[in-house]
Amino acid sequence: MESASGRVQVWARVRPPIEQDHGPCHAVDCIDKTVRVRNDVDTVERMLAGQAETSPSEPREFAFDGVFGESSAQRDVFMQIGLPVLREALRGINGTILAYGQTGSGKTHSLLHQSAKGEEAGLLPRLVASLFLMISQDVANVYDVEAAAVQVYNEQVDDLLNPDHQNGQGNNLNVRDGGIVTGLNWIRCMKPDEMLEAFTRARANVVYAETKMNKASSRSHAIFQLRISKRERVFEAAKTGQKVECTIARLNVVDLAGSERVKKSGSEGMRFQEATNINRSLLAFGNVVSALAARKSHVPLRDSKLTRILDGSIGGNCRTCLLVCVNSAFEHVGETLNTLEFASRAMRVEVDAKVNTALVEVSAKNLLADLNPEAHEFGKKVMADKKEIEALRKQSAEAAEQAKKEAEKREKAVQEAEGHVKKLQQAAHSQECRPGEALVLRWQLRFSEDLAPGAQLQLRNGQAR
Repeated sequence: MESASGRVQVWARVRPPIEQDHGPCHAVDCIDKTVRVRNDVDTVERMLAGQAETSPSEPREFAFDGVFGESSAQRDVFMQIGLPVLREALRGINGTILAYGQTGSGKTHSLLHQSAKGEEAGLLPRLVASLFLMISQDVANVYDVEAAAVQVYNEQVDDLLNPDHQNGQGNNLNVRDGGIVTGLNWIRCMKPDEMLEAFTRARANVVYAETKMNKASSRSHAIFQLRISKRERVFEAAKTGQKVECTIARLNVVDLAGSERVKKSGSEGMRFQEATNINRSLLAFGNVVSALAARKSHVPLRDSKLTRILDGSIGGNCRTCLLVCVNSAFEHVGETLNTLEFASRAMRVEVDAKVNTALVEVSAKNLLADLNPEAHEFGKKVMADKKEIEALRKQSAEAAEQAKKEAEKREKAVQEAEGHVKKLQQAAHSQECRPGEALVLRWQLRFSEDLAPGAQLQLRNGQAR
């Protein structure tokens, strides 16, 4: 498998069987970072047509950056996918985490689930808690965190955090290039509880409905966004505002509605229209991924509102992670194979994530707020430690350079002495050398041994002769 740097990273998660599943639930196996799928449906069809033996067909294998089996924990998903993306976002690198798969495969549970039992919390709640924990530990910098949420429902973009959402306000918003939604409400959050409450309110506005395949099927694509800016804390009082450099990152968590076959889901009326729009937008998303994977000059981002919002989040200045969720049941093997084939294509999509910086005007009032006593004292210590570390690094580098020069000087001296020893040996054992001169040469040899320890072996060999 090629290096994950510079491309979309992909993980697969296998949902454990539930009551709605029928027949054997062993069509999917996980081995290390590989998902193995047996398509016994095709084997049965070939047997009926007289084209196959009773032995099962060879399983298909798909290798990814990581695989979560049926017994995997929510924490595992966050630690491998969410935490690295969050750390990069705090450095100013955009991040997007998407969940893709058929309806009822566990996407919403993996990303958004909230529970009184902490171990069952999904990726987004864990991400929020970890974000504010990291911010609280970084007194040397000042952060500004905002949250927003939208859904794409029947090819219409709705603001899930608009105060009058229930009255139709904030619906059918426009999307600009780069995935920017005009008129979107951003809520500034100072504590994790504020952000979790905002996302809980947004989830309550997402359209869900019961189908034969899922009791709470998402009927829209839900996108939860965080905007994180960071600048260094000021430790000296300022009478006027200042322009300071900061990093700005946008982090998206995208819960894609599940693809569904209408015959299986039993969708009718409004549910049928929703399913049609979901499948159409997922098809457009798949076409975008295929075009990016094939490095085509034209990428059809304008074919749906979903792909317009994801402009820049896939194949652009963003670290992108895809979690594909599959159902292990025998009856869903066709959808499982389609999902894993899509995931394999996504791994060929290149990304070019960079640190995003900007100059922002900070008011004197906000600069003054930087100078709270605890942060000020800690900040001074941090800055002093940084200077001390930098000085030690400089001293270490200078010492290393001096040692290198001294070693080269000594090595040269040794080489010259060894050469001199060799010449003396040759002269001392020359048949033409007179006895008196030979004695002088041997004293010179003994003196040269002190200069060239490496020549001792040569001298001993000469004496033996």
